[in-house]
Amino acid sequence: MSGGPVRLAALVAMLALAAPAGAHVDVLPARAADGEAQEFEIRVPNEGDVATTGVRADFPVEVTAFSLREPPPGWRTQPRLGPGGRLVGAVWTGGRIEPGRHQSFGVMATPLRTGTTVWPVVQTLADGTGVRWTGAPSAPAGASAEPSEGESGPAAAVEIVRADEVAVGGGGDDGGSGAAIWLGVIAIVIAALAALGTGLLWASRPAALPPDDRENA
Repeated sequence: MSGGPVRLAALVAMLALAAPAGAHVDVLPARAADGEAQEFEIRVPNEGDVATTGVRADFPVEVTAFSLREPPPGWRTQPRLGPGGRLVGAVWTGGRIEPGRHQSFGVMATPLRTGTTVWPVVQTLADGTGVRWTGAPSAPAGASAEPSEGESGPAAAVEIVRADEVAVGGGGDDGGSGAAIWLGVIAIVIAALAALGTGLLWASRPAALPPDDRENA
């Protein structure tokens, strides 16, 4: 009986330690192929008590961004251009991310070389303050407390790898899809063998049943 209170106390302590930490701004996919154009999704959560009314993102120099996704309802997109008209970032305004909610913004881009790319993001809040996610990236799948005013939380990062590494390593979704395909193939083979066995069974049966001995009696 004494184990119950001990386990409960341990659970409460664990939750208390975990409470200050939370998800930070993420860019998905977290792993992308070099030289392949794809959409990157900037996912911005609001973990504070004041609504987010603006989001500014800087795109890494290691990728070539060329198109911005249509913004969510209520939001406006302002592209930020660098030398030569290169798309170097974007600012989204006009909408709101309420506390406890998140919003996603998309950009089409092509990675130029392998390595870690950093995506700094700054949230503007309704009270005029800001939340900066511009520091050194945290470890994969790590969580960080929302930074205080004047401080910077970890920026989002995307690992760019060779195309063959993505195909071989893949992510959880790709592995699941591959397993599903193989299971489907195995199921088809088993069904085909079962059908073949049934066909052979019917082919080997006599053309007519032998007469019932009771009829000759």
